[in-house]
Amino acid sequence: MSSGPLPPGVERGQTWAEASDFGYEKKVYVAPDYVAYPLNGSPDFQRAVNETYRSDECNTGPEKAIVQYVISEEGQVELVHPITQLEEKCLLVISKTIRGFEFFPAEHKDQSVKILMAATISRSVL
Repeated sequence: MSSGPLPPGVERGQTWAEASDFGYEKKVYVAPDYVAYPLNGSPDFQRAVNETYRSDECNTGPEKAIVQYVISEEGQVELVHPITQLEEKCLLVISKTIRGFEFFPAEHKDQSVKILMAATISRSVL
């Protein structure tokens, strides 16, 4: 799936500046030629993460939260990192849910690459 138009100031091939802070020595892309996507589909992924966020383990968190995750060249989730402050037990169940999905890997210049992605999760049922 093509990464589509990029926001102003973002260039194709841009990488995650803080990747080395999380132990990544290889590049972790934020704007490759083709983005990763869940093999079961994005709606299933979003639904599963939102249902997890509505569970008892996450009942004290804010209405909405943002988590980042790194997908490997093989399509596996390697890291789940909260942007929004979450309790440890909540982060553990969200991480387990996200890691339960396999992704079609991102590609840049015809090579599979690691990619940093993010999800906004919500308690609201849409």
